[in-house]
Amino acid sequence: MTKFHKNFNIMSMFTAVLLAVILFFWRTFMNIAVANVLLNGIIIGTTIFGIVICFAQMFKLLPEYRWLHAYFKGVATYGFIPTILRPVAMTLNNRHTHITTTNLNELLELVSSRIEEERDSVRYITNTLIFLGLLGTFWGLILTIGGFAELLFTLDFESASVMQNMQNGMAVPLSGMATAFTSSLLGLAGSLSVGFLGQQVQFAQNTVFQDLTDFMTKYTLQSPSVTPQTIELADKAPVTEAVYSKITDIYDIFTKSGYEICDLIRIDGKHPAVVALGADEKLFIGTTGVDDETLRNTLKRIQLCFADTLEGININTKILCIDGTESNLDADIVHFVSTDAMNKYMAAHKNIKPKTKTDIENFDAYAEYISAAMEYLFKPRQ
Repeated sequence: MTKFHKNFNIMSMFTAVLLAVILFFWRTFMNIAVANVLLNGIIIGTTIFGIVICFAQMFKLLPEYRWLHAYFKGVATYGFIPTILRPVAMTLNNRHTHITTTNLNELLELVSSRIEEERDSVRYITNTLIFLGLLGTFWGLILTIGGFAELLFTLDFESASVMQNMQNGMAVPLSGMATAFTSSLLGLAGSLSVGFLGQQVQFAQNTVFQDLTDFMTKYTLQSPSVTPQTIELADKAPVTEAVYSKITDIYDIFTKSGYEICDLIRIDGKHPAVVALGADEKLFIGTTGVDDETLRNTLKRIQLCFADTLEGININTKILCIDGTESNLDADIVHFVSTDAMNKYMAAHKNIKPKTKTDIENFDAYAEYISAAMEYLFKPRQ
């Protein structure tokens, strides 16, 4: 049993034991809950929500773990596009990117930041439960002190029914003490429960990250394509997290619109771009932050390559660039103000995938040619 599945099993057993204890002590639990229905109900609801979030994060991490191990076992057809490990998948699917030490550190930092973002929600819920418990404690103390003060001011010790009045007046202070103790108990128990489950999720995330580090380090050290020239190229053109985020969005937009991702390339040796293929010789190149002249030169290089190698076949090539403006340089270069604008454009230009055997064979041949052309055009220059 791997560490990942061990953590998942611990979460399941802990939740089952917690539910069994509540059911066994149901009467006691209900007496505690009804001491202050409003506040204790919020605490119990927040605890349940935190438990659901923990399991949701674990279920979200499970296919990431399977994809990681499937990929490095050579199962390239595993039917899942990772989310947390998306930068790694995009880099490994790019035959033109050589994994260097610099690339490896950048990828690990990106993945680490995404994992850290996943943990914030559980931490917030845990802290919220502690806050609600303290809130109930002070609320109960205020009711208790206020009740005793009111009782002392209104109690007439010369009255014959002084004991009966004192007994009736104790209801408010005792209710305040019940609120204080029950809310503290539920808040503490809830924060410990969610915190324990969150810790198991964190252990599972660490397992995925450690496995990724081991696999990628081995992959990097065994890569025969790493040369001083490619290392120099990678060092001169690092990809920031903001750029990677936009490239990831472009990748998702193309995939959602039914296009096949052919390659990830670097325009002018530094600007990452996604190459997507569609039926009827459609070719899209999505990128971000590239100047107009570079876009024109890139498109011209591609068109010249196609003109020199093909006869009678017109490949419809478009470059889509997200750079904060929205305009068309010409029919083949389109600027978008945001990923949402590009998403609307691609929604109106969805790909119709080939269905017949002949069309599929033609598309495969077209895809193979495009891959060879991209490798020739955008391979690192030494």
